[in-house]
Amino acid sequence: MKQYVDTALKLRKWVVIGHHIPGRVRLKYKMGIVAHLAKYKVQDIEHALASIPAFKNYKLNSVTGSILLEYDPAVIKPHLIDALFSGTEQEAEQVCYAIAQSLNLNGVSS
Repeated sequence: MKQYVDTALKLRKWVVIGHHIPGRVRLKYKMGIVAHLAKYKVQDIEHALASIPAFKNYKLNSVTGSILLEYDPAVIKPHLIDALFSGTEQEAEQVCYAIAQSLNLNGVSS
């Protein structure tokens, strides 16, 4: 699980919440994130998102520099999404672990 938390924390500095209502968040990303994401295959990212039932849908809009992510607010509490992007690095780490726990990623090895 630690590898997922570490990756989320690295990517966090390149993303801000553009708009958020429970179950739907638009993340605006800075272009610098592209270099970080180049390490990953698109299929791997899509597979990772598809393997988590709480993530219902996502849409990348490269024109606006945003990602629309639909999620199940009964599984991922909306306040955790807000806290992930608004808190300190230490708070964000705690939130990442809380989200991972709610997604039952405890059994995933790091």
